[in-house]
Amino acid sequence: MRAGLKQLFAVFLLLGTFALQPAPVAEAATGLPSVKGSGYELMDASTGQVLLAHNADERLAPASLTKIMTALLTVMHGDLSRTVTVSPTAYGVQGSSAYLQPGQKLTIRDLLYGLLLVSGNDAAVELAIAQAGSVPRFVAEMNAEAGNLGATGTKFLNPDGLYEAGHLTTAHDLALFTRAALAYPAFRQIDGAKTFMFPGGPKPYLMYNQNTLLWNYPGTIGGKIGYTIQAKQSIITIASRNGVTLIAVVMHSDFYHMWTDPQNLLNWGFAHFRPVALVQRGDAFGQAGHGAKAVASAGYSWLVGPGQPLPQIQAKLRWPPAWRRGQPVGQVRISLPHSDLAAIPLIASVPSPPPPQAHSRLLVPAVATVVIVGFVGLVWRRRRRRRRVRYRFRPRRR
Repeated sequence: MRAGLKQLFAVFLLLGTFALQPAPVAEAATGLPSVKGSGYELMDASTGQVLLAHNADERLAPASLTKIMTALLTVMHGDLSRTVTVSPTAYGVQGSSAYLQPGQKLTIRDLLYGLLLVSGNDAAVELAIAQAGSVPRFVAEMNAEAGNLGATGTKFLNPDGLYEAGHLTTAHDLALFTRAALAYPAFRQIDGAKTFMFPGGPKPYLMYNQNTLLWNYPGTIGGKIGYTIQAKQSIITIASRNGVTLIAVVMHSDFYHMWTDPQNLLNWGFAHFRPVALVQRGDAFGQAGHGAKAVASAGYSWLVGPGQPLPQIQAKLRWPPAWRRGQPVGQVRISLPHSDLAAIPLIASVPSPPPPQAHSRLLVPAVATVVIVGFVGLVWRRRRRRRRVRYRFRPRRR
């Protein structure tokens, strides 16, 4: 009964959100998007290129945006089809809930839907226990993975985002976590689902994704929303148009702008940036004779727009004495003045010519020996003949 009332309330909240949303404002007078959040970042999901940022390194409370890292660790290391029994520790966690019951049997995939669609704090705790054996061990893994991804402003204290003093991250770090999660098809499928029939509670019930931009912002493929009193309204939105996928992170906005802030960022990004192929697969970057070329094994595109410098491209070749077709023979590095962006392997387009056979290797020295011996013999015979002539016509003494 409680789950049913909660779901009914969620539906009314969803409909109310549609009605209350003001029309997005494309740009402020400065030509930049109008964003009310304290810190934000717009990132290209393909390359990690930062298109726009404001206070993106400010450490702020993330609320349920924390669950992006919880989901990332789960899809990285977990068997999503594995069935787990809900622990009493996960039951009744305060805040948003997937309404788990102690002893209930669910798959890791089911729990991920409960985590990402309705932001279940109980699902976050159960995933932590299922993956690491305890919440503290899972939190340690969260912080380790944050460091692996280059996050410098993050410290996690829990897997759900409930407020704790010192549980902080940044808009830039959240963009890094989201980009890493998008590399996993399971994350994209679950995070982008609008609804899911959750097999929990006394009977299955229909979950609705709390990210309403999946319905009303064209191109939205996922994201996460979060709220606590300290974190205010925070949101991550992922959208894709014309082959470009952007991640918009907005932290500490307010109720009236939490939906328009990411839309304005995304509108600005899609309007002002276009992809340019810096390197295309098969591009040649040098040759070694015999028709062999060092060609790029992959392509690399960069978004060109306001304030974005073009990266530098530098090829380094190292041809071995012999090589196979497709063998690495160098790399092309793409970089900015203070950062390396990518290193694309260069491979041989054709194999090296076969080495000469043994008899062929001996033929040249043999011919040279014959020529030298013949020449020496010719000289010796000519000198001998001259001696005979001189002796024959030498005048006799009287």
